[in-house]
Amino acid sequence: MISKTYILANLRRLDAAYGQATHQKHAFYFSKLAILELCGWIEMSMDDIVMCHCRRNVREQKYRDYVKKQIVDRTYGFDYERHFKSMLIRLVGVIAFEKIERNISVPIQTRFIAELGNLKSLRDGLAHTYAKHVPMIDAPSTTTGRFTSLYAGLKAYDDALRSR
Repeated sequence: MISKTYILANLRRLDAAYGQATHQKHAFYFSKLAILELCGWIEMSMDDIVMCHCRRNVREQKYRDYVKKQIVDRTYGFDYERHFKSMLIRLVGVIAFEKIERNISVPIQTRFIAELGNLKSLRDGLAHTYAKHVPMIDAPSTTTGRFTSLYAGLKAYDDALRSR
């Protein structure tokens, strides 16, 4: 099950702090943190989806350990193709993944992949710089708005895996 309570609470707190910021740089910090928080939640949710499916279907501990150490622990990021899809294919195989992907509604899948791509671009630009000059970035409310499509996508994949 994908947890959303804490991430939504964190994003709302950051949005409230952003609204009360008295300095432009402070508002920037809250915006940046909201994006980084959401990205961290996505990565953890993807890992949880893989590990939960593994625990439901893989009986031998040595294979569960393999999935954890060789698939989940070696994946850093939340890009759809490179990270999420790759982990799922390594877990269930190409044939099963093709069936899973077919069970995801096209609009949900399209928005999910697009939001992941947009967020990855934002995150990469923010994670590898510091705030010497305050650039324009999404407010925490915009980041919170992205959450809906991302949650729907993750939930759709989780549901598709559970129904196999």
